Amino acid sequence: MKGDIEMIRRNYLFSKLNIPFFVEAKIYDATIILRTWRISADAKIDALTIHESKKLLEKTPKLFVLDTDPFDFSLHKSQQYWLPAEALSDTIEKPIKKENLYLQPISQIAFEITPEIIGHGAWADYGLWIFNSKRDGALKMPFNRYIESYNAKSHRQLIVGARNQVTLLMVCVPFASNNFDRCSFILKYNENFGCSHNMQDFFIMPKESISIYDPPIEYLFGVKALLPSLRLAGPDVVGAGQMANFTVEVYDKNIDELISEPSVRLYLESNAGYLTHRQVYTKDGVGHFSLIALGLEPGDKIKLKAGWRNYSGADEKIISVV
Repeated sequence: MKGDIEMIRRNYLFSKLNIPFFVEAKIYDATIILRTWRISADAKIDALTIHESKKLLEKTPKLFVLDTDPFDFSLHKSQQYWLPAEALSDTIEKPIKKENLYLQPISQIAFEITPEIIGHGAWADYGLWIFNSKRDGALKMPFNRYIESYNAKSHRQLIVGARNQVTLLMVCVPFASNNFDRCSFILKYNENFGCSHNMQDFFIMPKESISIYDPPIEYLFGVKALLPSLRLAGPDVVGAGQMANFTVEVYDKNIDELISEPSVRLYLESNAGYLTHRQVYTKDGVGHFSLIALGLEPGDKIKLKAGWRNYSGADEKIISVV
């Protein structure tokens, strides 16, 4: 493994979401604009012109701000105009069996990577930000799902289901130092209602797995294929009361190469023995640490885990005491 690669951005469309509205996502260097729309095929008489529509779309929606009261991003009735879909000027996936498409806004939000977001700790290594809505298209405040699930150890569907929401956009954040050029995106929509986006070189997401295509590899399942992986290495046995040295590698499992992030903080756990450090910083994708089989006897087993601040146990290793 060379250890000189970076996580690359990958974009996916997932069209199997059961929602009754049109989804629009625009992604820039440090900003996401997300909108939901009602659709019509016969609103031409009431629709604005393309020029009028584009002038309205130039206005940036209200920015999402941390530590504010949860509020509804739905638009006032005075803002509920119809406009031709062509005014969006992006890649448009039109609904099945609908040639002319007119849109009426339901809800909109702008999300920006600001010093407040980064300093808050929510924009963290190995992050998964999700942008949800109610089933009527009303957008809700985005959040890092791994922070929500870490303490409760809840399944992702339980978190979303408990809020009575659906996920429209997923942002896979490899490292907290990244902006959107190294994050990966999954935009979800209903193929009967359509979507619009400005994501370049996107793939259609398979129903059950993510295929990377470049280079060709076996299918990798879930968003973990779009985030860095960890790998523990070291002896499988350690003498009772003795010390053994281990490494943990940060790598891209798609191509099996170390990731050249300057320094990443990883978190260590063990169910027995003594870790000389509970946290380790990597250099050129590798972190070094030691484990002492303190107070253990031959035949005991040690489960060693390495993970992230908000995602423990990304890799684990069983060590036998002899």
